Formats: sequence, C-alpha cells, structure tokens
Amino acid sequence: MRTVNTEVMGMKRGDWIWGIVAGIGLGVLGFGLRGHGVGWPLEGMFAQITYWLGVPAMFNLIHKLLGFSDLAKNLAFIGTALLWLFIHPFLLTALRRWFWAGLAVALAFYGAFGGWLLGMSPEGWLAAAINTVLVGALAWAVRPRGQKSAIPVAPADSTRRESIKTLALVAVGLALWQTTKAKAQSAVKVVWDKITGLSPEQTGQKDLYYVSKNIELLDPRLQGGAYKLEIGGLVDKPLTLSLSDLKALPKVELMNTLTCISNEVGGPLIGSAKWQGVALKTLLEKAGVKAEAKFLVWEAADRYMESIPIGEVPAETMLAYAIENPTTGKPEDLQTQHGYPTRLLIPGRYGMKQPKWLTKISLSASEVSGYWAQRGWSRDAVIRTMSRIDTPQNHAQLKAGQETFVAGITYAGGRALERVEVSTDGGKTWQKADLKPPKSKFAWQLWAFPWKPAAGNYDLLVRAVEVGEKIQDPTPRDPLPDGATGYHRISVRVG
Repeated sequence: MRTVNTEVMGMKRGDWIWGIVAGIGLGVLGFGLRGHGVGWPLEGMFAQITYWLGVPAMFNLIHKLLGFSDLAKNLAFIGTALLWLFIHPFLLTALRRWFWAGLAVALAFYGAFGGWLLGMSPEGWLAAAINTVLVGALAWAVRPRGQKSAIPVAPADSTRRESIKTLALVAVGLALWQTTKAKAQSAVKVVWDKITGLSPEQTGQKDLYYVSKNIELLDPRLQGGAYKLEIGGLVDKPLTLSLSDLKALPKVELMNTLTCISNEVGGPLIGSAKWQGVALKTLLEKAGVKAEAKFLVWEAADRYMESIPIGEVPAETMLAYAIENPTTGKPEDLQTQHGYPTRLLIPGRYGMKQPKWLTKISLSASEVSGYWAQRGWSRDAVIRTMSRIDTPQNHAQLKAGQETFVAGITYAGGRALERVEVSTDGGKTWQKADLKPPKSKFAWQLWAFPWKPAAGNYDLLVRAVEVGEKIQDPTPRDPLPDGATGYHRISVRVG
C-alpha cells in the first residue's frame, strides 16, 4: 500500500496562516495595480473559470439551478477568490522548502493567469514578476533559520488572533464583491393612462438592464482617463480618436431596443432607450475601408471581442456615448455599467454583438470568433421576435366583473409587426390586442388588451405576428444558443 509523505503533503497551521496572508495581500495589491494596466492574476483565474463554466452543457445546468441572474457569476468569483487563497499556502510551502523550484512554479502560475503566457494582457509579464518577487521575498523572510524544512510557529494566542483577523478580512472582502441587481419592473410614467404596471415607451438609463461578463467590481472604469478609440487594420488611414473628437463629429440619435441573448421568455433583460452618438459609417468613411476588408472586429477595455461581416452591418449602426433622460429630455453620458465612454449599437442584434467600453475597431479579411460565440452561443445573434406580459403579474388576484388590462411590450428586431394577440384560455383561442405604433423602427411597441373576466382561474398568453402572417415561434427553447423562444404565459385568479 502506498504511503503518503506527510513532510511534503501535510502542512502545519503556520503554512496556512502565511499562505492566506500572502493570497490576501497579493490579491489586494493586484487589484490596485490593475488600474495601472498591470495584469491581475486573480482576474485571470476568474476569466479561465468562467470560460469553462460558459460551455453549453455547464451553462445550461448552472442557470437551470440558479436562474439567469448575476448570482452564478458572483458565486464563481467568490469561488475563484477562495481557490486563490487555498492555493497560496501550498505555493508558499513549496517556496520555503524548495525555493528555486517553488519560484519557477510561482512564475508560471502568476504569468499564466496574469496574462503573460495566455496572452490576455501585454503587461502580464510585469504581473508575473511583481507577484513572484513578492511571494518569494515573503517565503524567504519567514523561512526557518538553520533548518530548511522547519516551519516557524507563532505563539498560540498570537496565531489564533491572526487567524481570526485573516478570516474576518476574507469574509468582509467576499461580502463586498457580491452585487445585487434590482430590475425596475414598474413604469416611471404610464403611456396609456388606465394601464398601471406597463413599461414606458422609452427606457431611462437608470432602468436599463445590466449584463457583463465581469462582476461589476471588475468592469472597466474609464472616467477621468485619457480615452482613445483606435480604428485600424485594412484601412487607408488609421485613426486614434478621443471622446472629444467623437463628440465633434456629426451627431446621430437612435431609438433602439437593446436585449440580452440570455433573456428568458418574459424576462427583464430588455430596454428601449434613445441613444446619442456618431454613426459608424462616418468613422469608416473617415478611415477609408480597403476592398479586401470583409469583417469588422470590435475590442473592448475588458478584452471582450466580437466581429460581424461588413455586409451585415445596418446603416443605423452607431457608437453611442449618451442616453436621453426621458424625464428631462436631455442626454446623459453613459454610466460605467452601460459602457462609458462609448459602446457599439447594432440594431437588430442581441447585446452580445455590441461591446461596451469600446477601444478598438479593426477591419479584417477574416472573422474573429467572439467571446460568447467561443462558448457555444450564436455567431449571428439576430434578435428573435418576442412579446411579454407586464400586467397583470403572474399569480395576481383580480376582481370578477371589473375591467382590467392585459398589457406589455413586444419587439421583432426591426421587422415590422402586424398585430399582437392575447389568449385568456391557455392558447385555445386568440384575440387581437391594441398595438401602439413604435417610436422608431428599432423601438419596442406597447400593446394592451381590455378584459372584464368572470370568476375563475385563467392562463394568459401573448404572441406577436410579423407582417406577412409570420407568427412568433411558439416552441419553448432556452436562451442558449440562439435566444429564447416560446409564448410568455402567466396564471391569474379572478374572484
């Protein structure tokens, strides 16, 4: 029977204390250096773990258990942080026992996840050097005097106090990293006076949904910095433009509906805002596109990438830098979570094709597989026709004989809608609802169906019909890989 060498595999309390201290210290330092362009190994670990979790089978399993909220992403980051702390006692022990071999392991570990070896960041080598030197210095400083294999143990009381402090710091840090997203479900003001709970025609920035591949703590924060947008690749004249340069170009406005491909049927990850910015065609004309260019490639400050064939880019595509406040009618600079200083808008496509924090546009002869496409999501991400019941809410209690409204929103990605239909009997029969004309081709539409129900239990459904009698896809499908389909359905009791 094989025996385990406890001198190598077993670790004493001092190993854990110093290792956790090293993990916390390097994690905090790395976060600070991240703002100066230095790769953060902890972030690299998180990126790799979310890459593995983003493959179709794992993604569907996780979100069936946890839903399509930020919970799974936040738990993944917490798990990454705990793994980071768990690794460091072993790393520090290796350094204290076999210094040079341990140093090589540390360099490989920090280099890979800091971005040097994996190519995630050109400054990754600096992250590898800084972290390796610091953890090596700590291991050297706390090494046993006179005995290479000895482990220094602090006095019991002192060690206990340090353990409690360390665990408290870890708990506080992890709590701060958790974020809670509350999606506003009620309208700021109603469009049709008798309908309460109906979404407004125009979504304000504060009510626009937020989705990011990062946890919010790691989203790029570019306020106050020297922002530059590069336009290069197969162009006649490469450009580097500041935010002021972009705002000096002819301004365009677009009422456009933005929705996430991960939005479930009836979900909240959709909004229709009035955007302000510069037309993409203006920038491309300024740079001059070479004949051999076939694809546009986007790069963002968080290393997000996407591409689209030039021939599929709508004329309305723009770089947005502001959203109109529907209450004041005045434009507001994009908030950080919505892409400050600029984000791309491609009408008719899901949000995954439209990077926030845009830093580079390249013209290329070949396609670049995007961040989510690499994980099994749609390459085209064309928006599917959808409709949603905003009011009444699921499991609502209504009064018999009292007129109410079944109402909500619908959108077909810029394709014209002929009508919206509502069923009050679980899909057996359908009745036409009132459909308000859209504020623009790419704005969502409001619909409403007046209803005076008798006592009983009802299953309400809604569906949209495009011009040409193309009925919304009724087949229930999960969002992965091409976007959710099926009719939104709620149950109400009338008494």
